[in-house]
Amino acid sequence: MDTRLLWLFSQLVVAFCTGQDTGTEPEQPEEIPEGASTLAFVFDVTGSMYDDLVQVIEGASKILETSLSRPKRPLYNFALVPFHDPEIGPVTITTDPKKFQYELRELYVQGGGDCPEMSIGAIRVALEVSLPGSFIYVFTDARSKDYKLTHEVLQLIQQKQSQVVFVLTGDCDDRTHEGYRAYEEIASTSSGQVFHLDKKQVNEVLKWVEEAVQSSKVHLLSTDHSKGVSHTWQMPFDPSLKEVTVALSGPAPDIEIRNPQGRLMGPSDGLTELLHIQNSAKVVNIKDPLPGMWSIKTSSQGRHSVRVSGLSTIDFRAGFSQKPTLDFRRTSRRPVQGVPTHILLNTTGLAPPALLDRLELVSITGEVVKTLPVLSYPGRQPFSLWNVSEFIPPSQAFFLRVSGYDREGVLFQRVSSVSFSSVVPDAPTVVMPATTPGYYLQGGAIPCLVDSLIPYTVRFTRDGRRLGADQLFRESDTASWEIPLVTLKDEGHYECIAISSAGTGRARTFLDVSVRPRPSGGDGGPAGPAEPPRVSVVEGQDVTLPCGVHSFPPPTITWARGRQLISPFSPRHKQLPSGSMRLLESRVPDSGLYVCVASNIAGNLSQSLHLSVLAPPPQCPTQLSSPGPGDEGGFWDTTWSCHAVALGEPTAPSGWSGTEPVHPRGGGRKAWHWAPSVGDQGTSQAGAYRSAGFRRGPGPVCCRVGDPT
Repeated sequence: MDTRLLWLFSQLVVAFCTGQDTGTEPEQPEEIPEGASTLAFVFDVTGSMYDDLVQVIEGASKILETSLSRPKRPLYNFALVPFHDPEIGPVTITTDPKKFQYELRELYVQGGGDCPEMSIGAIRVALEVSLPGSFIYVFTDARSKDYKLTHEVLQLIQQKQSQVVFVLTGDCDDRTHEGYRAYEEIASTSSGQVFHLDKKQVNEVLKWVEEAVQSSKVHLLSTDHSKGVSHTWQMPFDPSLKEVTVALSGPAPDIEIRNPQGRLMGPSDGLTELLHIQNSAKVVNIKDPLPGMWSIKTSSQGRHSVRVSGLSTIDFRAGFSQKPTLDFRRTSRRPVQGVPTHILLNTTGLAPPALLDRLELVSITGEVVKTLPVLSYPGRQPFSLWNVSEFIPPSQAFFLRVSGYDREGVLFQRVSSVSFSSVVPDAPTVVMPATTPGYYLQGGAIPCLVDSLIPYTVRFTRDGRRLGADQLFRESDTASWEIPLVTLKDEGHYECIAISSAGTGRARTFLDVSVRPRPSGGDGGPAGPAEPPRVSVVEGQDVTLPCGVHSFPPPTITWARGRQLISPFSPRHKQLPSGSMRLLESRVPDSGLYVCVASNIAGNLSQSLHLSVLAPPPQCPTQLSSPGPGDEGGFWDTTWSCHAVALGEPTAPSGWSGTEPVHPRGGGRKAWHWAPSVGDQGTSQAGAYRSAGFRRGPGPVCCRVGDPT
């Protein structure tokens, strides 16, 4: 690194740190106060800037020192954006003076050689990292090489409402080039200025910069002129204005200010000359001006700009919308060209019975393009919000100028901090998902999201056929084509076409129809409640539990016993391709309610069944014992009794008619009483029941169920 450059930055560090002892403890993070700003320096550190870099750095240090020493500090943080061919950065954004000091020491000149530089990209970065309403100063000796980025920078300026000032020590000797005109356009939009100077004049210009970086700064006039001309501006100064600054940049600049009595103001009247460079700029300031109508005359012999600003609590900001609103979140920073537009104003520093009278659209040369009344609603809250009637935005850039009366009835005027350019609308942007799900025999819809700044018409088509009537929308929205009952015939490609005066946008989607699971042989409609079917198996045998389901796409099958899911990795439960489940080596504890659930994207279906695992019948004598005399309940000459007791999930044995279940005393199993005629074989068709016969009294009797003798 060049030793002379090290010396330059050491001087800046010394100047910056004067009175800025922060101690050894790091600052604790704090909330960003309302209205806080960033002071951003965009430095050209190419080799071609070395000869005048010392002036730039010294000036920057003075700006820092002055702004930080004010009682009411307008700055919250600082940004440093160095640039050179072909890179930008590294960027520093910090609230810590020591951090800023370190980064300044690390800065060094490099690269370059050709005159144009990558300055517009560096300005864009500075705008991106800085707070809204910030002060950005660009120091370079060349026009821009990347001037094609100007449009992006102008959009950021209108979004951030920040000011960009250029301090040029060279311009590649061509002020008609697009790379130089980009500087003028950026300065004009942001109410900044372009100053041309040499090494001896840098400090003079920066004296004005020191005064410009203040809180509560308001704008009273911002104009740009392409040729030498003289103008006289009449403007009211209200009591809230604590000082007024008039800045003119251009060849042979001259400023005359007269008070409401017509007196020409001079040094003895409180007029202070902050800057006067014969071939470049003039800046004057007046403290505590008297309220009334003042006259300001400006003149220059070539291209020039005029900026009039002040310090006041009365100001405003504006938002644009296509519908009346009191919510700034529903407004945008720029209007749409050719579309009826409403304006929402938010004022500060006004209290009832103050009144906004009118809003004027003013060209960049100062002519009134349109005057609009401000709508007044007595008693409406909050008082600071004001609506402006509908208008069509002009095609050229414009400032907003508000006129009104403070609570004492004194006239005031304020101008927006940046100029506004209308957004030229593009063709609508149409977005549809690649695939839209549809469900068989259910209602469906084809969605279509349209983003458009102007009104448009939406049309749905399928295979070139128009579906229904066109739909008209005033702003971005979601349209849809409704299908009352989706069938398989509705599956296919659909197209959404959005048509506006700016062009046509379109998109396609595929309606993928899914059939929800339904029982085999069913129509997919809801089924009424039914008793779960019963499946019986003898203990130890395998059994298949059916799950007959059809769907598209094929369903996922899960099984559960009661409320407990059956693991697909269970060694005794095998799920078959059909969805049915094979239970291996059934056991009596396997008995119970089983549920299969079939699911796909269209829905799900559950089926239940009851499994009974039955123990085999025991070995039992085939002859019935003869009841003895005195046995209770025995009628040997006419009938005999046999009680059947079953394990597992017993039901009344088939073929035993006229029986009723009885519960033997002290037993926990169900029993059935059968009283056949004498000579009946006592057989049953249900052979999977374990049973034992008994009677009261001595001498049990035994019979076999399901095993004819």
